[in-house]
Amino acid sequence: MNDITDRRSILRAGGAGLVALAAGSLPLSASAEPTAGGTLTDLGEPVHKTQTQSSAIANGPDGRPLAYLCAEGNPTTPGEFAVVDLRARKTILDVRIAAGASIGRNLSISPTTGDVWFGTSDGAELYRYTPGATAVEHLGSVSEDQRIWALRAGDDGTIWIGTYPGGLLLSYDPETGETTDHGQALAGEQYIGSVQQVGGLIYCGTQPNGRLASYDPATGTFTEVALPDGPVASDITELNLRGSLLFVTTGARTYVLDTESGQWIDTIPEVSGYGVSPVDPRDDASVYVRSGNVIKRYHTQTRALEPIGWSPNATPETWAWVDLADPASPGLSIAFTYWNNGRIYAFNPDTSGGYYLEPDLLGAGTQLVAIAAGPDGAIYCGAYLSPPGMGRWDPDREAFELLTGTSQVEGFGTFGNDLVFGRYPQGRLYRYELDRPWAMGTNPGPAVDLDGRGQNRPQCFVQLSETRMAVTSVPITGRHGGAITLWDPLSNEVEVYDHVIRDQTPVSLVLHDGLLIGGTSINGGYGIDPVTPEAKLFGWDPETHKIIFETVPVRGATTVAGLIMDEHDRLWGLADNVIFEFDPVRRVVRHRARLFDEPGGSRYGNDHVLLLRDDRLYGVTAGRLFEFNRRTRRVEVLDDTVGARHLAADRAGDLYVIGQATRLYRYRR
Repeated sequence: MNDITDRRSILRAGGAGLVALAAGSLPLSASAEPTAGGTLTDLGEPVHKTQTQSSAIANGPDGRPLAYLCAEGNPTTPGEFAVVDLRARKTILDVRIAAGASIGRNLSISPTTGDVWFGTSDGAELYRYTPGATAVEHLGSVSEDQRIWALRAGDDGTIWIGTYPGGLLLSYDPETGETTDHGQALAGEQYIGSVQQVGGLIYCGTQPNGRLASYDPATGTFTEVALPDGPVASDITELNLRGSLLFVTTGARTYVLDTESGQWIDTIPEVSGYGVSPVDPRDDASVYVRSGNVIKRYHTQTRALEPIGWSPNATPETWAWVDLADPASPGLSIAFTYWNNGRIYAFNPDTSGGYYLEPDLLGAGTQLVAIAAGPDGAIYCGAYLSPPGMGRWDPDREAFELLTGTSQVEGFGTFGNDLVFGRYPQGRLYRYELDRPWAMGTNPGPAVDLDGRGQNRPQCFVQLSETRMAVTSVPITGRHGGAITLWDPLSNEVEVYDHVIRDQTPVSLVLHDGLLIGGTSINGGYGIDPVTPEAKLFGWDPETHKIIFETVPVRGATTVAGLIMDEHDRLWGLADNVIFEFDPVRRVVRHRARLFDEPGGSRYGNDHVLLLRDDRLYGVTAGRLFEFNRRTRRVEVLDDTVGARHLAADRAGDLYVIGQATRLYRYRR
């Protein structure tokens, strides 16, 4: 074990983000050499979850109601398919699929065969399950460059597929195994998030701009269908045909289209969850929807909306009518699935009898999206779409602790002795007082959201004073114009300044002589292409809110990240795979060195970080943990085996990286 005094050498960390190098003719000079001078230890998976965004409920071959659930995997663990018997409250099949980890909301049951179809959203792998079978059939990929983002079985059994990033409509013929590309539904829209057949037409709902299109297979043409309020600034999340009515769910509302007259006839307000239930078989004149956080009956003829006395604390993913064969509550119940832990809820409207099941599923380690050292020296780990919470590694006890309730943490910072962090998708900013016990809602207490101001991914935090933080953030889906937010963590007052650099996203910040020096990404929110060619380095005055300077530190770099000031007041950063030294007084790049030959870009650069110890810089890029000697300008690769991302150091000086997507690794000299 290394000497503890040496390991307690002070490390200084720059904000995680993107940076670009200044233009010029400075030579590139560095050499990469692997080294075995330290020990890399796998500490495990800080967060484990079961997330079932793809699901359906239907009667099995013997008439018993079954739930079909697809749970997320991770880059090293394939996704999961399970079948749950609702009456027996038992998981009767639970298997890993052949390939792919991410399975979005794209599961459908064929009306002609009863087969269950689903696909992967981190690729385009298609699967079929025949109820009663003991295995899932892998049918292969339906596209080389697209992801399956929506899937719906048509009236004749044809499988209709919406994709990302092309926003294409595909069809798959189960008889021939052939896939047909019908083209992009609407120009400029990268996602088709919902598909529904209506007679001879196929309706498609887009993301990130909520637009509706119909496709006529006979003519091969798409026609945009104008929504009552025009295109909405949110996804169309679900399309449901109920009788002759098409329910279009988007944002916090559901529009109702009479497909026979072609007229919009109603809008259901305050909708949460995905779509409406099948028509009530008891009256053939009503459907159910979660509106105003309670379940309500919607009368399709009178358009009346009324609560039924059921207020489950969950948003429906998919609905069904089922007979649970419960003597205490006979007859049909309305059931739905919920994505967290595969939960299943049901309610009998006649008896008010309830049902709840959290089935036994495998689950998987959650992908980590950010790590950082807190003021207490512990390592905090934010996880992807994580309702369980975030992980905390205590280097003294050498143990993880789960801090529940945070969802997806995108960035961390320090405010005095407190930990501050930002959450996706609300762009929510929190302050956690480390000298008090963790209790979500109390400590951290009240938060402030930035999504109403067009921002949803807080990335980098820099303390400016005893009452003010600067926070960089990525804009909401489909938008350019990331922001710097000035935030008072004590009062939660915020000032949001977007488009600091026009059409770019500020993602990395340091404070130097009262000036915020930042780096950008050319990317905006997801679902929109960059409109600028290269990332910038800039200076921004937090008092006047004006740009003092801007420059391109490295031609063609897409991000500028890992900004950090050294003891000589020189700025260091990473521009894709180039490390650079910048003089903030003369505002020129003094040195730059290409670390590795292959591209090392990162969408927002938050996984490109630099730390400083003595005359060495430690960093991550291109999946490598490296050491850069500022004196000799030489690079040593410390590890290239785990796909290292992000970087943090504990109070003893040990380094931590995310590896294998879900695991925390410690590197010790």
